[in-house]
Amino acid sequence: MKRWLRRQLYLLRKLRRNLVSTFALHFPRAIAFLPAHAPLDVREYKSADKPSEELFIFLPGIGDVLEDYETNGFIEAVLKSGAPADMIVVDAHFGYYVRRIVIERLRTDVIGPARATGGYKKIWLAGISLGGFGALLYASEHPRDVDALVLLAPFLGHPPTIARIAAAGDVRQWQPANAPAEMEHEQKLWLWLQAYADSPQASPAIYLGYGESDQFASANRLLAQVLSRERVFTTAGGHDWRTWRRLWEMFIISR
Repeated sequence: MKRWLRRQLYLLRKLRRNLVSTFALHFPRAIAFLPAHAPLDVREYKSADKPSEELFIFLPGIGDVLEDYETNGFIEAVLKSGAPADMIVVDAHFGYYVRRIVIERLRTDVIGPARATGGYKKIWLAGISLGGFGALLYASEHPRDVDALVLLAPFLGHPPTIARIAAAGDVRQWQPANAPAEMEHEQKLWLWLQAYADSPQASPAIYLGYGESDQFASANRLLAQVLSRERVFTTAGGHDWRTWRRLWEMFIISR
């Protein structure tokens, strides 16, 4: 009964997060129903009794909650791999992005303290969809804070931004144009990726995975053009957890 109840409460939280986040995309005042607490809520998973030398920090998609990475097998995949690592799932939801405080809170509440321990030789920042966008935003401002990014079907900008880059052929040829205020941060991110593309030893390392039928596949292919082939993973599927789980397992096997 307790397990059933926990499951129902999880589904209710997820439904509410989905509904409120979707509503807030169109009606900004709805963001009041996504309060941005400080510090960030997190859920931690230890790989073993002894400290690990690696840490994965997971960022959620726009409608996700803390339990989603565990429920969908990501935590188990790492623990059962040949190189288990410590993990932290961060509840950096859409409310933090709208308020433009997601980077500040990640650095203050999660990544800074993890670095300060001195126990991790490698810190990975992993994100799905909106979380992938957040991981890139963080790395563009603090590239030395994390060692590598894992982006699964990341949101990379609104259609006008992506269309202009695609029309240029690739991000190396693209030149930014005047954009609405809400899209300026997207252009800033792509300018950072443009510079990243011209630096073979750029840091952090970026790994990218996406489903071939994903709604963001065209944008993801533009990013894939500037990454090493061995760091890009694709599979059949769309913008859903089943596809992301396959991609995650492909990444875990390869690392």
